[in-house]
Amino acid sequence: MKIVSIEPTPSPHSMKINVNETLPPDETYNYSNKDDLAQAPEYVQKLFALDGVKNIYRVVDFIALARNPKTPWEELLPKVRNVLGTNEAFNQTDELSADAEAPSETFGEVHVFIHTFLGIPMQVKLEEGDKEERYGLPERFSKAVMEASPASENVIMDRKWEEQHPRYGNMDEIGQDVIEELKASYNQERLDTLVKLALQTDGNTSKATNYYQHVPIEKLDNPDWRERYAALDRLDPTLDDLALLEKAIHDEKASIRRLATAYLGMLEDKAALPLLYEALADKAVNVRRTAGDCISDLGFTEAIPNMIETLKDKSRIVRWRGAMYLYEAGDESAIPALEEASAEEPEFEVRMQIQLALERIQGGEKAKGSVWHQMTQAAKSK
Repeated sequence: MKIVSIEPTPSPHSMKINVNETLPPDETYNYSNKDDLAQAPEYVQKLFALDGVKNIYRVVDFIALARNPKTPWEELLPKVRNVLGTNEAFNQTDELSADAEAPSETFGEVHVFIHTFLGIPMQVKLEEGDKEERYGLPERFSKAVMEASPASENVIMDRKWEEQHPRYGNMDEIGQDVIEELKASYNQERLDTLVKLALQTDGNTSKATNYYQHVPIEKLDNPDWRERYAALDRLDPTLDDLALLEKAIHDEKASIRRLATAYLGMLEDKAALPLLYEALADKAVNVRRTAGDCISDLGFTEAIPNMIETLKDKSRIVRWRGAMYLYEAGDESAIPALEEASAEEPEFEVRMQIQLALERIQGGEKAKGSVWHQMTQAAKSK
């Protein structure tokens, strides 16, 4: 097996390693560093022997390799190449690996999980690399769980961790933000309703009336941000809500601006782009990164000039997202900005994304869209 090329993914902690051997259509493998690898292929065992490899997903003609955030790519990728080998045409990231500066410990990407019981939040868990923090909720949440428990035949089985969109920044600050948002969204009336629904439906809350509803724009005039957030959290966004979302992305509370930005991406329409461009310039990095994610998911090439500007953002996670988008959807108009950014960018992960974008565009390779989309389509087509 030889490496043909390396591509970025939507996570700075994962790379798509394209190889010159193809698995049968119905064959896939998923390995974790916690698995018993005695029966795994030799190359898998050798990869996990490398410091920093956390997960390997093998399908079709590529390997999705996830790393520990504390292990820099400039240290890990040369070792991966030594294990797998490369074909004659492979030359990606070589010069980057040679003299790259050491990055910060993590990229600031925090995964958020909410522990729920029959739709009632119980606890918040945050993960950043190998670090994990848990945050409790006020007593009224645990009381609601106790009141709803008779509706469940197996309380343990009806508990589940629900993953949210990742956030970026300090874990404790994010943890407190999530707790405050849950407290705002799940007031006592909503908790009482969830308990009642659980008892009426014997725990089958899927039969419950849809929680989402139309939100009058006047709801965002409430002086209490918690009331504004709770109202917006009940929105099932449509194009008719653009005026509401425009007001929300100018709210003084970052949590509300971030939620409104995520809703704009859910519209899947070019009409949302002007507001997403405004969110790209927000003072909060979480909002800017969320806007970048939404624009990338939408894939509209009209956004190329605005995403080029993110290469100058003060946050490396936003610059990285901009470079990732340009790799996915950029064209020749992005070359001057990418070349300038490549010469000035101090962070390895960002510089690598920039170089990969340049390599694709200058090589005349057609934009393929999101790597995860490519991976899904490749698996379906085999």
